[in-house]
Amino acid sequence: MSHVHPASLAVAPAALRPSWFAAPALAAVYPYVLAGFHGAASAIAVGAGWEAWLAAATLLLAANVLPLLALALAVRLGREPRPSAAQLLARRVALLAVGVPPLFTLAGVVFMLLGHPAWDLPFTLALWGALALAVALAPRSAPPVAPAAAGNGRWRVAHGIAAVVAVLYLCAHLANHMVGWIGPDAHAAVMKVLRTAYRSRAGEPLLIGAFGFLIVSGALMAWRLTGRASDAVRTFQVAGGVFLVFAVVSHVNAVLYLARVVLRIDSDWGFGVGAPNGLLKDAWNIRLLPYYLLAVFFAIAHAFCGLRGILLAHGKGRRLGDRVLAGGTVFAATVAILITMAMCGLRIHVA
Repeated sequence: MSHVHPASLAVAPAALRPSWFAAPALAAVYPYVLAGFHGAASAIAVGAGWEAWLAAATLLLAANVLPLLALALAVRLGREPRPSAAQLLARRVALLAVGVPPLFTLAGVVFMLLGHPAWDLPFTLALWGALALAVALAPRSAPPVAPAAAGNGRWRVAHGIAAVVAVLYLCAHLANHMVGWIGPDAHAAVMKVLRTAYRSRAGEPLLIGAFGFLIVSGALMAWRLTGRASDAVRTFQVAGGVFLVFAVVSHVNAVLYLARVVLRIDSDWGFGVGAPNGLLKDAWNIRLLPYYLLAVFFAIAHAFCGLRGILLAHGKGRRLGDRVLAGGTVFAATVAILITMAMCGLRIHVA
């Protein structure tokens, strides 16, 4: 009777795949795309022809599409039922790459505060290079045991309760930004009224606590959920959450520390759009445009992902849940585009 040596049952290491490194490559290219747009915009300002306009439009579109390409890669990598350590890390790095706009913005602010504003680009390149190297060196055989999902249900409920507070604030905050279509003065008038609630002694700590809990609980659930195969909707939900973790940290750092403590100025419309230069004409401020656009998009779409999950949990049917999510995603994109256009200077002139 023949015996099979245990070593012969080992899973052969998988070959390195280009898709494992595409997301960090996209994230590393992102700052150069923004710089390219600024170069084209500067050429337009001195009278360059249609070629500069085409380059500017293409590069600005690319800056917003690159994180979505990383999302598509995360969806693809998330379908592997039993990923090796390398495949699992590549999936998580792809999800991190979706958040490159707020990450690059946060790096810019942090290094500016440290007195080394030019270090943001080397740091960004080093970060994604290190993550790509980690994927290359990770084991490519013996699939790890996926993290247990136990406890996710309790975290999900608590996460949803905190999200109610965040959604109420975001509805008012984003509506305030829509008023930017009328002008900064109208935006300031509405903001003054809203701040009596969300900057009150009770309101501000409640908001900071809610968002802090959302970051911690969301990161924990994302780590657990990425340990096993996910469909496109789940990956979209997790990717949105990852983006929002960095967006919230970046936003809180800018508003509560940079504006209030360091610069001692009001975080008003002018602060948000980088006045007087604005978002489109400044080499640094241009990074805010994809960040704002996708932050609004993911904030709304992520909430609709949660609503879909609630509908499914209450037996309303996948068809209805998918329709709600599809409609919510279109709504999210529409609101994001409108708010970003207002922040770029477009106005409705009221007689």
